[in-house]
Amino acid sequence: MSTGENDLKSACFELARTTKWSRKPIDAELLRSLAVKFEAIARGFVEESLDRDIPLIVKAVRYLNQVHALPPMDEDTSWFYNMLSVVVEIARPNTVIDERGKPFLEEMQKGIHRSLSFQA
Repeated sequence: MSTGENDLKSACFELARTTKWSRKPIDAELLRSLAVKFEAIARGFVEESLDRDIPLIVKAVRYLNQVHALPPMDEDTSWFYNMLSVVVEIARPNTVIDERGKPFLEEMQKGIHRSLSFQA
């Protein structure tokens, strides 16, 4: 298994841990099962012709885990599909944006620049 494959499995497992988090023990098999679902969804976004490769998807999964994943999401995967679709489209566009959509892209660009300038 390649490093990218391992990274994707790991990122999806961490995402499962975040969405299933609670103050009581969680069955490891439940975490693995959810991680497999997330991984299958993530793999569906790999599209070499659009430069949407495994390393990009791993970065997107890690971003979603840090910023958008919450414990109440539990077994729900629809949020993940929808949000992954959006962030991957922003990172590797497949759609031409006209003048009506560009102002919001500029706002996202400002927010991304601001986020990149923060020191952790």
